[in-house]
Amino acid sequence: MLLSEQLKEKLRNEFMPIKTLKIFSNADALNLKISFVNSLSKGIRGTCSRILDFFEGRVNTDDTKDNYMICYASQQQIAEELKLSREWISNCINKMSEKENCIFTKVRQGLNKANYYIMGKKKELVDLLKQIYKAQQEEAKIKNAEKQDKQKKEYKKYNNGTNFKQRTYDFEKLEKQLLGWEDIE
Repeated sequence: MLLSEQLKEKLRNEFMPIKTLKIFSNADALNLKISFVNSLSKGIRGTCSRILDFFEGRVNTDDTKDNYMICYASQQQIAEELKLSREWISNCINKMSEKENCIFTKVRQGLNKANYYIMGKKKELVDLLKQIYKAQQEEAKIKNAEKQDKQKKEYKKYNNGTNFKQRTYDFEKLEKQLLGWEDIE
């Protein structure tokens, strides 16, 4: 099995826990989010989904930066954006971070400092997608090199690289015939 196929299988197994739903949104497995939200209690699912969307919209996706896949947001900022109370947002985030299949990691910085959230699952997914892309590129290079080698061998059969065999003549006999020194048969 090719490396890209192995990585795709890992992607299917790890990030698609809902087998009937295979949708990706903004480089995040939507069905992974759905299965996480479904594991929460019914009273907070909607708010938690909106909070995850908030994180998703503000996460840093520039992999050249140190804060790659990190979302900086205070609970007050989230509450104002979603038009909810800060206490309710705090409660929902705490309930989500208690779950074992949480798709982010909450990092508390201290009093009067905004928490930040590391989108670990998204980072894993993006890294896996990059690995799949690189593996496909390498496989394509190998396939093209094999194809070119095959074509070179095919064209070596012919003298000048054209697609047909060269004619062979007895040039001395032909010259004599053309000059009239010998009869043409």
